[in-house]
Amino acid sequence: MYIRNSDKTILIVEDDIESNDNLSYLLESKFAKVFSAYDGMEGWKMYQERNPDIILTDIEMPKMDGLELIRRIRTNNTNIPIVILSSYSHQHYLLNAIPLKLEEYLLKPITMNKLNTLFQILEQNTKDKILKNIDICENMYYDFQSKAIFQNREMLRLSHLEISLMELLLKYRGKIVSYEEIEYTLYGSQEISRNALKIVVSNLRKKVVGLNIQSTPKLGYRLS
Repeated sequence: MYIRNSDKTILIVEDDIESNDNLSYLLESKFAKVFSAYDGMEGWKMYQERNPDIILTDIEMPKMDGLELIRRIRTNNTNIPIVILSSYSHQHYLLNAIPLKLEEYLLKPITMNKLNTLFQILEQNTKDKILKNIDICENMYYDFQSKAIFQNREMLRLSHLEISLMELLLKYRGKIVSYEEIEYTLYGSQEISRNALKIVVSNLRKKVVGLNIQSTPKLGYRLS
């Protein structure tokens, strides 16, 4: 059975008009919305405007090729599933795409069977990723794989100390974590002032709006 993604949106970036239209036709009944772009630059703009859940992109396109498009997207979103639409002549491009965290690639011509297999893979990958993410609040989660917080799908990069603090507070979520335990986790046996820890907490609060880290005087911090 073909997997339905009726609650998701998908962006197709393909410069061949006929191929783009055919692919859109195949997918329009499977997704809440299908967006189409016909070159890499248009794809980049549409990604920013539409914030799709999945992206299918060709490699060789005018104005901006598929690899550059993916690089731009990956600078602020490491989780969105991206699939390359490839011909056999593009095999050498795929080597350059390895570091870009692609979900999969489809060899042209695209058939219904290939799409069915693709979305089975994406569904399983999504289930696997859920195990690596912890929701913090609405529209915000911590990704243990990328060591970052995602808020409204925007990636918020954390410093080494902020990562250690965040993961410790998540581990004991709802409970007070003592100053001493936090300081040991962040700094080991190194002697530091209590003010240094307060600065780390303050910076994290400023960076992540809505992150509810509560201070309990003389005891420690708690993530609610």
